[in-house]
Amino acid sequence: MRTPVQSGDNQDRTGVPDWGRAAPAVQDTEVGLNMNIAMVSDSYYPYISGVTRAVSTLKDALVKMGHRVSIYCPAYPNAAPEEGVKRLPSLRSPTNAAYYVAVPPFFGLRRSLLRFRPDVIHIHSPFNLSRAGYSIGRRHGIPVVMTYHTMYNMYSHYVPVGGKRVSQAVERMAFRVANAVDAVITPSRVLADYLREHGVTSPIFPIPNGIPVEEFQGGDPHYARERYGIPGGIPVIISCGRLGIEKNVEVLLKAFARLRAKKDAALLLVGDGPLRDELQNLARSLGIADRTFFAGSVPPEAMPHMYASADLFMFASLTDTQGLVLVEAKAAGVPAVAVGALGVKDMVLDGEDGYLCANDPDEIAERAAYLLGNPGVLSRMQENAKRNAMSFSKEAAASKILSCYESVLRR
Repeated sequence: MRTPVQSGDNQDRTGVPDWGRAAPAVQDTEVGLNMNIAMVSDSYYPYISGVTRAVSTLKDALVKMGHRVSIYCPAYPNAAPEEGVKRLPSLRSPTNAAYYVAVPPFFGLRRSLLRFRPDVIHIHSPFNLSRAGYSIGRRHGIPVVMTYHTMYNMYSHYVPVGGKRVSQAVERMAFRVANAVDAVITPSRVLADYLREHGVTSPIFPIPNGIPVEEFQGGDPHYARERYGIPGGIPVIISCGRLGIEKNVEVLLKAFARLRAKKDAALLLVGDGPLRDELQNLARSLGIADRTFFAGSVPPEAMPHMYASADLFMFASLTDTQGLVLVEAKAAGVPAVAVGALGVKDMVLDGEDGYLCANDPDEIAERAAYLLGNPGVLSRMQENAKRNAMSFSKEAAASKILSCYESVLRR
């Protein structure tokens, strides 16, 4: 494999230096061809999440660039066969009926990986199947790269007993895995900073997950109104994410209630989760149930139409290390009003393609009302959002990740 072109400028497109010891410049450049890449993930389709979308999108981009990719993930009942996807025996998670966990021993993983002869193993969590992938790589001298997708200490509310202690122990374990691999990819600079502050010394590459930009353009703008019975003549605000504590949907509903006091609009919530009933009750108590539409889980192929149906995206999550849905909305030309937490600050250019706000319903409502009440400003931000989404294309992200792979192979 040939050596990639190197740049003397050690900064990314934002002007922020790359992180990590001896980490080469991450750049969009032609890289070596015909690489064998094994990706090991503890979640994959049909389970829908930011991680599963990121893994699938990266696989598609790498294959189109001429590489061989094999994904190793848990088996799901009735999961459709997919070329390049190897499923391992699994059991339903006791805390999430929609999620399946691969169960050891992972003899099939080892046999399949060694037959595939990967140049690099890319793991997508510090858990179970991914840790097995790491161990196989170490045992057989195969470089291992890890994408550190999220801050695991922020999900203690999903652990039924000793939640905070358990989540802290999980995070310490995640830090150990991050320190053991050859390189770490993070979806935002904020998460890269966080890992450094907690003692991770592996080379770190902040590379936002890419999206298929073109797929989110040209959706049907009438889709959501017709499907969910949203009245015509009023703007539609969309928000996407799990209906769980970490997504801060309660603040979103309160902001929408304040907005409704100023301007008629509809709120379309895409996603499902344990708080659905509670949030529906809150919408009723706030007097906004007639304009709040709970869409539930939506298949990926319908999402371009959902975004195309909206005038504005609102997002209040406090835990997203990137907020991939913000980038998808951008690609569809939908500007965002979002709480400026963690990786969201890297996704929304404040005042250009959206607004970043404090975790305050009044401020969120004020910004949303301003945009909806000023069509010229909204139109300008819509065009900016489409243009800025190109820097998050799946091809741009895959090229940077390939440079990361090549850096560990050189070392």
